[in-house]
Amino acid sequence: MDNEMILLDGFPLTGPAREGVWKRLGELEGWFDSPDPKRKSVQRENGDGNYPSEIHYESRLITFTGRVTSKNHKYLHEAGNRLVALPGRGGKQFVVKGHGPTQEAIVDPRGKVSITFPTDTRMEFQIPLEAVDPFKYGERRFKSVASGASDTVFHRGTVEAWPSVTVSGSMPDGYTVTIGGQSVSVPMGIPSGATHTIDYRRRRLYVNGSLFMGAFGASNFRSVPPGRRTTAALAAPSGSGSATFTVYDTYV
Repeated sequence: MDNEMILLDGFPLTGPAREGVWKRLGELEGWFDSPDPKRKSVQRENGDGNYPSEIHYESRLITFTGRVTSKNHKYLHEAGNRLVALPGRGGKQFVVKGHGPTQEAIVDPRGKVSITFPTDTRMEFQIPLEAVDPFKYGERRFKSVASGASDTVFHRGTVEAWPSVTVSGSMPDGYTVTIGGQSVSVPMGIPSGATHTIDYRRRRLYVNGSLFMGAFGASNFRSVPPGRRTTAALAAPSGSGSATFTVYDTYV
């Protein structure tokens, strides 16, 4: 597609660049598909079938196949040198634009980057990648709520999204964050100038950016369903503050 742009670690794998014209060949394997489901099956010894268990997803396996057409042989090898280094040691951002909402994932190398040179000015390549977090993320949405008040949070993805909540203010007796009627409380006081961040996916609290263990009282972590406004609130027995709820459009 003319408006397609695919980036790995900020470098465009489609379109013109100094080294030549980059183009995707074939399908973007593994990106538009769902990842494989996984579950632990426990057999019913005295009955039919298995006991039901929760279904999760395997890692998302992505393969990008492409071509570079360059104006000379030197630039072609510059493209190859850049290409083999792109996946690095992992933790790279993979972004797909031009196919509906812009989506991204964090990827690691799944195998070697393979390169062939059909001519002195053309290179074909394949990059195998793995997103250990199989979900794809789109627009980031914020909502700030003062203590004693409530508002709604939402996202436009297709599966439930796990929020991150950043709390600040002066609340000496702790505070409680509520999403969709489910509460997470932090009995530890928060002084003026400090920042607490609650990672709902990992169920962790960070104080001024550092992990703090054993901080929660009530811990009913709740995800945000897609396309539906969900009430979010901050309450404190003393003092005052605010909470910023961050939610990404989340897709599978």
